[in-house]
Amino acid sequence: MSRPLRWVVVVVGTGVVFLICFRLGTWDPLGWFPDKDSDRVSAAAGFGGAMAAVAALVGGWWAGGDAGGGNSVRQRARASGTSRITQEGGAATPGRVAQQARADGDSEVRQTGGGAAEPE
Repeated sequence: MSRPLRWVVVVVGTGVVFLICFRLGTWDPLGWFPDKDSDRVSAAAGFGGAMAAVAALVGGWWAGGDAGGGNSVRQRARASGTSRITQEGGAATPGRVAQQARADGDSEVRQTGGGAAEPE
């Protein structure tokens, strides 16, 4: 599932959680909320808002992908002789990138993991 679609699911899910918790609060099957209607609606709205905030936090963690919020780049290279390896994982890198390269003899390897490589 794509990241934008995940965010749509989070927004819609948060609204549904709020409505369910708000209706549950106004119904009050256990009798915990106040008897006065205006107080009951206020308490139910607070309960619904708190539960929606929890749903939004969990959903945001899920939709955001990486827990750290940043991009991850893992690079590994091995060169021997007169070979040369250039690897870049620039700031425009979308998501995770893992690059590996091995060069022997007289060879040159260029890899980029995001924006275009800068010419030499």
